[in-house]
Amino acid sequence: MNDFDEPYDDGYDGDQGDELVAEDWPTVHTPVPVWVMLSGVSAKAYLMYAFLAEHINANIQNPNRRIACPKQKAIAVVLELADDRQVATYRKELEALGAIRTEKYRYAGGMRQGYKYFVRFNPPAGYQGQMRLRDFYNAHPEFRSAAKWEGRTEAAKKSPAATVPAQAKPAAKPKPAPAREARKKAREVPLAPEVLQVLEAFRPELREAMRETAHTDAPKTLVTAVTKALKERTAEQLVSRVLRRWTTHGYAEKFETGRLERPVGAAVAMLRHGECPDLGCEDGELLADGAPCVLCIERGKNYKADHKAAREAEKAARAAAAAGLLCPGCEQDRGTEGALCPRCVTGFENDIAGAAEKAAADITALSSAPAEGEKAREWALSQAAEAREAARQSGADLLGQFLAAQLAARAAAREAHQMRLNALGGDQHERPQDPAAGPDAAAAVPSMPVMHGTDPAPCSGVRWDGSPCGRTTEAEDGLCGVCRGAQMAQHEDLAAAR
Repeated sequence: MNDFDEPYDDGYDGDQGDELVAEDWPTVHTPVPVWVMLSGVSAKAYLMYAFLAEHINANIQNPNRRIACPKQKAIAVVLELADDRQVATYRKELEALGAIRTEKYRYAGGMRQGYKYFVRFNPPAGYQGQMRLRDFYNAHPEFRSAAKWEGRTEAAKKSPAATVPAQAKPAAKPKPAPAREARKKAREVPLAPEVLQVLEAFRPELREAMRETAHTDAPKTLVTAVTKALKERTAEQLVSRVLRRWTTHGYAEKFETGRLERPVGAAVAMLRHGECPDLGCEDGELLADGAPCVLCIERGKNYKADHKAAREAEKAARAAAAAGLLCPGCEQDRGTEGALCPRCVTGFENDIAGAAEKAAADITALSSAPAEGEKAREWALSQAAEAREAARQSGADLLGQFLAAQLAARAAAREAHQMRLNALGGDQHERPQDPAAGPDAAAAVPSMPVMHGTDPAPCSGVRWDGSPCGRTTEAEDGLCGVCRGAQMAQHEDLAAAR
């Protein structure tokens, strides 16, 4: 069966050209896919494919056992090759096409080599060649009409002699043609005029497609659907329905793009009543007065609301999934899947080391002894390490541990700086003082709260834009590590400004 649908009027009104003569039907045949025939392989490669395909037993249920293992000499005889080694040329050609796959095996005690042929009936993935007869005629428009209809009129007028294949048994003596035609006419039921009116309303291209796939443009399934639809609508209303739905339901676009695979099913779907429970509704309008159908409007609203809710839920799920991938320190997706990113870790470590260096510099300037500065550095780092360990034992995550260590290191640096200022007598060049601040301004900087492992509660802090933090915390002050760090930094900035 081909799928070429070029319309052509050959002037012949009979239908003998579409009949299959029983004597001409092959008793033994091998199906060769059209894509292999149109792939452009050489004639001998095509013959070799057909010979290999004939070895596949379709009755074997296990596809892994459908293997062809003919001798190479046998293939050479079929291809009329003088040397069986020439078979390799056509084997490689079929392998390059993707029509077969071969595996080598050894036999006769490993002394001889053979091939297992795995025949492909479907094209490999990504195949770009011609798949159907229609593709061939689209590529060769000069053959379209002549290739399909040439000689058909003359062939229909003649009565070729029936031939029986040599391997087939002699056919039984056919019964007289008049009796067969009489029985055929007796089985035929004339269609009602209303049914014929609806069937003729379908687009010509759709009717042609049905003739190609079902060999008739009035298949029994479609006739039954028309008869059933006529109980609810008149023939004129059904004609209007199928003509309208051919476009509005997208069947015309599917046909133009080659995606209309079941023409009969499409025709039946075009006849059916819509989803509206009101039988008087015709695609959103009431037949009685042409007013819009209230039920269809409500169904449309519900569909839009459900669709919107589904989109919002999907959007929220994507946002939650994306938020779970953000680094808690910088709130950026750096591929850490919600853990602290290396950039933030490095930033915390550098800040802790910088605070220790400040403490060492202040103590060195105070005592003029590098050894004392080194002790101050180690003391600041030890304070940071102890604070981080305490936070870890209290159940804080990595961000909370780094924040605790950072605050401890900064507190050590401030203490060393305060010692230097006290030794210098509060020199204004060393540290500008606000007279209204008082001598205990540095003490206004809050310290790291103790984590008591209480039940998790929402953080009471706010983000930079004033929105709630959204994190949970177990600290006494009700702040998470991020909000606490931001608050401490703010207090430090205020203390430094004084």
